[in-house]
Amino acid sequence: MPSEPIEAEFIYPPALSSAQEEEYRVLDTEGPLSLAHPYSRHSATLVNNSSDEKVSVKDLKSRYQHEGVRIVEFEPGKGENPREWGKARKCLEGPTKTFHANQEVINLTVTFFVVGFGVGPLLFAPLSEVVGRKPIYCVSIFLYFIFTLPGALAPNRATLIISRLLAGISASAPMCNVGGSVADIWAVEERGLPMALFSGTIFLGPCLGPIIGGWIGERAGWRWIYWVLFIFVGVCFAFTLVVPETLASVLLRRKAEKLRKETGDDSYRTLAELERQPFLTTLKIAVARPIVMMFMEPIVLFMSI
Repeated sequence: MPSEPIEAEFIYPPALSSAQEEEYRVLDTEGPLSLAHPYSRHSATLVNNSSDEKVSVKDLKSRYQHEGVRIVEFEPGKGENPREWGKARKCLEGPTKTFHANQEVINLTVTFFVVGFGVGPLLFAPLSEVVGRKPIYCVSIFLYFIFTLPGALAPNRATLIISRLLAGISASAPMCNVGGSVADIWAVEERGLPMALFSGTIFLGPCLGPIIGGWIGERAGWRWIYWVLFIFVGVCFAFTLVVPETLASVLLRRKAEKLRKETGDDSYRTLAELERQPFLTTLKIAVARPIVMMFMEPIVLFMSI
C-alpha cells in the first residue's frame, strides 16, 4: 500500500511531489519513516516512531547498501514497473496488443454489444407474441452461441467488433422476453417477487461479469474469456431445448390442433384462431407497437433513455 494517506490521492495541489510519491509507493508502510534499529541478519524491521531519526527512502537505501544489503529495484525500461506500462496494458491489453489497435477501437466491442442489446428487442419481443416464447429463446440463444465463437477465434479487430454486435442482438431476447414469460406463469398479484428476482439478476450479471472475465483474462488470456462464455452459452442453449412453452395462445392452439386430429372434428377452435388476422398484419402490429409506445408513453421513453 502507498505510504501517503489515502486522502492525499485527491488533494490538489498534490500533497507529495512526483519524486516523493514514486519513492514512498515502494514501501509497505505509512507515515514518517524512521530507522529505529539498523539492519542486521536477524532483524530488518522498519518502525514509525516520532522520537527516532527521520530518514528518507534515499537515506534508507544508502544506509542498507553501506551495510552490504543489495536493494532490489525496478530496472528502467524493462517493463517491470507498472508505471511504465503503456495505456493499452493498463486498461485492456489483450486485444489491443494482439491486433495492434488503439484502445478506442477495442472499446467498440462493448459499444456494439450494447447497441445490439438495444436493437434486438425491437424484433424478438413482438415475435415472441406471435410464434411463442420457446422458439425465440431457442433461436436467439443458439445465435448467441454461434456468434460468440468468432470472438474466441477472431483473426482481426473487425471480426471481433462485428461478432460482438451480432452476439448482442442475439443475447437480447432473454432480456426482453423473460418479463413476458413471468406474466404468462404468475398472476398479477403473485408476480412481484419473480420479477424482482429477474430484475436483480440483470444488475448482478454486469457486476460479476467483469470480475470473472478479468480474472480469466489475467490467468489464461483474453480469448479464453470468449471460450468460457461460448461453453456457458452452449449449456444455456441446451436448457432452452427443454424449457416449456408458456404463451397461452400458442398452448391453446396446440390443444385445439390435437383435438381436431384425435376426433376428426374441425369445429374445435380457439378464440385467437377465430379472430386471427393475416400473419403479416399481426407481425406489423407487433413490431410497430414497442416503437409507438416508446414515443407515446413518457415513462417508456424516459426509461429507454
